[in-house]
Amino acid sequence: MAEQSRLTAAPDGGPDESPGRGAMIGLFWIDGDGCWLGAPAGAEGTGTGVRLTGEGLTPVGTAAGGALSWTDTEQVTVPDAPARSAFQRGLRTAIDVATSMAGFGGPDSGHGMTVCVTHAGARSEYPVLSAAASAYTEREVELSHQLLARFVSGELRPSVLTEWWRSAGSRSGRKPHEREAVLERLLDGAA
Repeated sequence: MAEQSRLTAAPDGGPDESPGRGAMIGLFWIDGDGCWLGAPAGAEGTGTGVRLTGEGLTPVGTAAGGALSWTDTEQVTVPDAPARSAFQRGLRTAIDVATSMAGFGGPDSGHGMTVCVTHAGARSEYPVLSAAASAYTEREVELSHQLLARFVSGELRPSVLTEWWRSAGSRSGRKPHEREAVLERLLDGAA
């Protein structure tokens, strides 16, 4: 698990999706062990994260609480997911490369996000890291929220993501339009 959980930035500013590690599709990180909302929590459960299973959501790390079942969950959102247009993502990547070359550090290791879960009349918030080094596209965030709504309603389960990952292989470096297309196919049930 330690190898799968460590995210680094690829040369294009996106996450390093090395074979065997996993893949980012929208707000989700998928690997051989399952699916996370945002980046995986880290080796041995260090850090924070939210694992998605067929039964529900499991907060991990410092934000850990009890698992929340899909049947008791009313809504799941990530309101502060970093979303930028193609131009803004390109500009951020150029700045990261320039500052790295000048010796001022490299790309961000991930932006903090908040997973907000409404359940049984209460609201819980869980800090997670973004799996996108610069940002997600606005469309990826929108499609991811639609997929989360389908998980909550029971129309789909997170296994659609892991099944897609197993069938697609762990090809690295998916472009934003490819990630959006995968989310669209999953929502259409044609994955």
